Amino acid sequence: MSKDKAQKKGWFKKKPAAPKPPKIKHHGLRRPVTLLCWAVLISSTSFGVYKNMTAIDTHTVHEVQVIKTKVIDTHALATFTTDFAKLYYSWQPSHEALDQRQKALQPYLVEQLQSLNADTVRSDIPTTAAVSEVKVWDVSKTTKDTFRVLFTVKQDLTKGKDKKSVASSYTINIMKNNNGDMVITKNPTLAAEPATARIKLPDTQSDNSVDSATADDVTKFLKTFFTLYPQSDRNELKYYVKDGTRPIERNLKFVELLDPVFKKTKNSLTVTLSVKYLDTDNDMSQVSQYTLTLSKQSYNWFITDGI
Repeated sequence: MSKDKAQKKGWFKKKPAAPKPPKIKHHGLRRPVTLLCWAVLISSTSFGVYKNMTAIDTHTVHEVQVIKTKVIDTHALATFTTDFAKLYYSWQPSHEALDQRQKALQPYLVEQLQSLNADTVRSDIPTTAAVSEVKVWDVSKTTKDTFRVLFTVKQDLTKGKDKKSVASSYTINIMKNNNGDMVITKNPTLAAEPATARIKLPDTQSDNSVDSATADDVTKFLKTFFTLYPQSDRNELKYYVKDGTRPIERNLKFVELLDPVFKKTKNSLTVTLSVKYLDTDNDMSQVSQYTLTLSKQSYNWFITDGI
């Protein structure tokens, strides 16, 4: 039987050809831009690893600038001013006395001021002056080595049979070098005397937060304490003041409490008052002012602050 006949009868069938796999196209893998990107990635990764292995630990340092205030000792300047004022504002109207005064002032004044003050006091005037008091009110630094001093001089003046006292205020400039040497570079110039400050303290009044029974109880306690306070020792005071206090050991006789003002706080009570004593040593009445904080423990009052 021939091959063709065998195929017709189905004895021999021709196998179909296997399909070919589709071709996969790769775009851009070998383009210059792609190669450049890979090169950059590899080099940056290598550089990062290198820096990590060779890095040196660093710490941020925060600098704090400390400004120190230099305290100026004005004691020497005040003493220098006082000594100068006693010489400058004291005189006797005679040639000999004025010559001695002029020589005594030379170490205090620069040469120009010595000439300026040569004729400020003449020998033909009828007035004699003596300084009874010098007060230095203020010393302020004006330049690197120069200070302005404000002072008041009280003079006792005698003119024939008439005597009186006058007080005047002046300013001078003093130059002080690194060695502490001083000299006056500005002549005494009239200035206004410092005046008393005009202020009025606010009136303190009770705010009705403390009832009358508590106020009476606290008043009784305070009278007992201040009667014992001047002569009590530390052991006795610890029953009135928390943790005790130092005794004052004075010959004071308790007289009365003046104008106590009671105010209640969260856990305590505040009393503002004056205490009048008689000093038996000099017979003077002594009025002391206190702001006390009190608390109550086991039915007993204690002073916790203010003594």
